[in-house]
Amino acid sequence: MTDTPIVIQDPSGSRDNEVRPFQIDAPVEGSAVHGRALRLGTVADQILRAHDYPEAIAKILGEMLVLTGMLGSIMKFEGIVTIQTKSGGPIPMIVADYERKKDGIGRLRGYADIDETKLAAYGKNPSFHGLVGSKSGYMVLTIDQGENMERYQGIVDLKGDTLADVARNYFRGSEQTPTEIRLACHRDSVSGNWRAGGIMVQHLARGEVGQERILDRETQEHWDRASILMSSVKAEELLDPQLDLDQLLVRLYHEDGVRVFAPSHLVHECRCSRERLLEVIQRFSDDDIEHATVDGSIDVNCQFCNSTYIFTPEEVRPDTGLPETQK
Repeated sequence: MTDTPIVIQDPSGSRDNEVRPFQIDAPVEGSAVHGRALRLGTVADQILRAHDYPEAIAKILGEMLVLTGMLGSIMKFEGIVTIQTKSGGPIPMIVADYERKKDGIGRLRGYADIDETKLAAYGKNPSFHGLVGSKSGYMVLTIDQGENMERYQGIVDLKGDTLADVARNYFRGSEQTPTEIRLACHRDSVSGNWRAGGIMVQHLARGEVGQERILDRETQEHWDRASILMSSVKAEELLDPQLDLDQLLVRLYHEDGVRVFAPSHLVHECRCSRERLLEVIQRFSDDDIEHATVDGSIDVNCQFCNSTYIFTPEEVRPDTGLPETQK
């Protein structure tokens, strides 16, 4: 890992916070290995700093953001991709989502729910399986592309030593698509800022849609080579701000030939707002509003961005005749 400090603001010419689609040239027509590489700089840092998570938990959430960003960027239309884990472990839930709007920019957010009592029983370096996994734990992938599109949801057990293992199992079982994934998240020792990155390759074998996939010897060898080369990538390479994604892909696949496509960009943006939360609170019953009011105000915290919005009962019920108050 380079010792170059990781700055809070993206420097001029930064290639952070983007997804780069690519394809490895195939020896057989109709058979190809497609992939996505992603790197997060300030986006990861802003999301993870908002809650000051313990390092082991922040790393898992950072990897979840990368996985969500790679899968979300595959969408061609406006919509939301959400990945969520649930278990009985010290982290009962982790959730990250990616929203695509008309401008094509991906908006990422995420948070982790922590059971402090269970977490206290673990040492300084708890494993992914220890924190997240459990016999009844599972991960849910949801794709919502609006009212006119069918909502998709897939579920996989939390089996594996890493989040990448769980994702690999999902694609193998639910999608029946050979997939290799590497994820990384690290806090820079110089600046204390977070970075995250990942790469994913999938084998799209020959075969018409709805028909049996064709995996002959030549295409299998092509996939085996591509996945092995990808598995050689180091966490330092996925995170290094001085090695852009194009350079990384050429380093991995220069002998085979790799074609890169236009990148898509990522920002950290939460969907919460004062107006939206006020609309929600106004649906509460009078009794609920009374119980939520403490010292003359109603405080609402967004779990994603950790922002707190303060309302008065007069704002929530302006028809009482009391003056509307803004705080």
